[in-house]
Parts: sequence; C-alpha cells; structure tokens
Amino acid sequence: MAISTGGCDFSNFVYARFGRSPYFLFCDSDDPQGTGDYKANPSVLGIDGAGIVVADFVAKEKVDVLITGRLGVNALKVIKAMNILAYNAPETMTLTEAIVAWKEGRLTQIHESGARPNTMDVQNNV
Repeated sequence: MAISTGGCDFSNFVYARFGRSPYFLFCDSDDPQGTGDYKANPSVLGIDGAGIVVADFVAKEKVDVLITGRLGVNALKVIKAMNILAYNAPETMTLTEAIVAWKEGRLTQIHESGARPNTMDVQNNV
C-alpha cells in the first residue's frame, strides 16, 4: 500500500496532489497500521510529467493499493496498467484515518483522472 502525504508520521494528512506529494508512506496492505516506510517523492520539484514519474516510482515498490487525493490522466494510466487499485481520501484525513476508512470499505475508488475526493461520500459510508 502507498499513501501520498506531506509528512512522515501516521498523524499527518493525506496529500491531495499525487504527483506533487512530498512523501509516500509504504506499508503492508495486510497490516497497514504496522510499521511504515516513508520515502521522499523523487519528482516533487519536477516541472512536467511528475505524475508519470511518481506512478512509476510507486509501481516499482510493488504496491497493490494507492490512497491519494487525485490522479492526473497520465498517472492514472500508469497506475491502472500496473493493476494498482487507487482510492480517494480527503486531505482532511490523517494517514491512520485513511487506512481505517480503506479497510472498512469507505473510500471511493478512483476511475477518472482529476477526481477530487468527496468528503460526503466518505462520511456517509461510516
């Protein structure tokens, strides 16, 4: 599992922009609240094509699930091609809250690029 984030702690929030996320939490999707490995985004300061670079970076970590705010067109193509299931989480959600929401089936799967998380959908599925 990978989650876009602005910091290196489970209490940090989900970062809305996948390609510009400062960090990613990589953890076991079977035990996501166990230990996690935080890695800096290799393309955080990139000008164009950051989404593709970051999607490739995430795919090389062999994740099966991605939680983020939204994906650009090209990033979504790479994520789908690598059979990674991507989910929306609002940027008001901590990493811990996002993991719990995912495990409980309360996050919406991303099927379209640029889709912003709908906090009402997440809240209504409690």
